[in-house]
Amino acid sequence: MALALALASGLSVLAAAEQAQVSESTAHRYLKKPAFRRLVARLRGQMLEAALGRMAENMTRAADKVARLLDSADEAIALRAARTLMSLGLRLRDSVELADRIHEIERELAHRKGVAP
Repeated sequence: MALALALASGLSVLAAAEQAQVSESTAHRYLKKPAFRRLVARLRGQMLEAALGRMAENMTRAADKVARLLDSADEAIALRAARTLMSLGLRLRDSVELADRIHEIERELAHRKGVAP
């Protein structure tokens, strides 16, 4: 499990083997096994989900901070905050619209194939 965790965290095979206290050839032998590769992928996915959760929480704090800067007495700061919010807001809208369009296309394809989406 230590080797899988080290690999999932992004270490090279050599560094992961050293951290897990196994030889590099043993690490490569494990990597030839589909079940082990799936374990590494699952662990990496869990790590990414945890990181995304922390990022989402901090994005709310960051948005609140930028919104408070809109009321700054310093006009340059207020203007930069406004530009930031406008830019990020437009990108977020585009992302949401694109995700909605992809979802609709997937539904249509599933319908054409007679499969539930």
